[in-house]
Amino acid sequence: MTFEPEDTDGQTIGSVGKALDIVELVRELEPVGVTELATELGRSKSSIHHYLATLAERGYLERDDNKYTLGLRFLTFGGTAREREHLFQLGKADADDLGDETGEKVRLIVERDGYGITLYQTTGDRVEETYTHVGSTEELYCTAAGKAFLASVPQRELDDYIGEKNLRSRTANTITSETDLRAELDRIRSSGIAFDDREYYEDVRCVASPITRSDGSLVGMFSVSAPIDRMPENRFRGEIPNKIQNTVTVVEINTTYSGWTDSGS
Repeated sequence: MTFEPEDTDGQTIGSVGKALDIVELVRELEPVGVTELATELGRSKSSIHHYLATLAERGYLERDDNKYTLGLRFLTFGGTAREREHLFQLGKADADDLGDETGEKVRLIVERDGYGITLYQTTGDRVEETYTHVGSTEELYCTAAGKAFLASVPQRELDDYIGEKNLRSRTANTITSETDLRAELDRIRSSGIAFDDREYYEDVRCVASPITRSDGSLVGMFSVSAPIDRMPENRFRGEIPNKIQNTVTVVEINTTYSGWTDSGS
C-alpha cells in the first residue's frame, strides 16, 4: 500500500487521503508501530509520526507502548452511519426475533464497494462463536449473503464483478470456477435462497435471502449462520430457509408501507 498522489484531479486533498490511508492501515494491522506504517505506506517515519500524533490527539487513534490502535471515537461515526440506514431501522426487530427463534447468529448485510458489510448482528442463546461483528466485511462470491446479492444485480454489473474478481479458494468448498458460480447464482434466482456450505469459514454453514422493495430493487440481505454440528442438512436446507423467507416477507412488507424510496424519504 502506498499513498495516493496529491490532487491528481484538482478535486481531492492529498493530506486527507494520506490520513485516511493511515487509519485504514491501522485498522488492518493494529496494534502497529510507526516503522511498520512508514514501510507499508512508503513514507518517512517523521511524516507518519505527525499524522499519528494528530489523529491520536483528536481521539481517532490510541497509543500504547508505541503501538497504535483505532480510537473509540470511531464508534460515534459508525453508530450514526448505521442509525440512518433504513434497513437497520426496519429490519432490526425482525432480526432479533429470528435470532430468538433459531437460537443462531442472524445478520443484516448490505453491499458496499464490492463487499458485504454486517450492518447489524444478533445472536441467539446457542451462539458462542464471535467470528463476525458489526462492520465486518466479507467477499461476495463465497458467502451466502454475497451470493444472494450477486444473484439479484443486473447482468452487466455481475459480469463486471466476475471479470475483476479473483475467485480464490478460502476453503475446500469455495466455488472458484466462473461457470460453477454462475450456475449457483441461477439456482439462487429461482429459489430466492443462497447457501454457504463451509465456503467462507471451515465448518460454518450460512443461509441467506435478498431483501427487496416492491419495485424489485435490492436493499440488503438476511443471513443465519451456525457451525455444522448445529446446522445438519435438514436444518440447513429446510428449516432455516423457511424461517428466513418468512422474516424477509415481513420486512419487505414493512419497506412498502414505510414509504422508503431511494432518496431516503
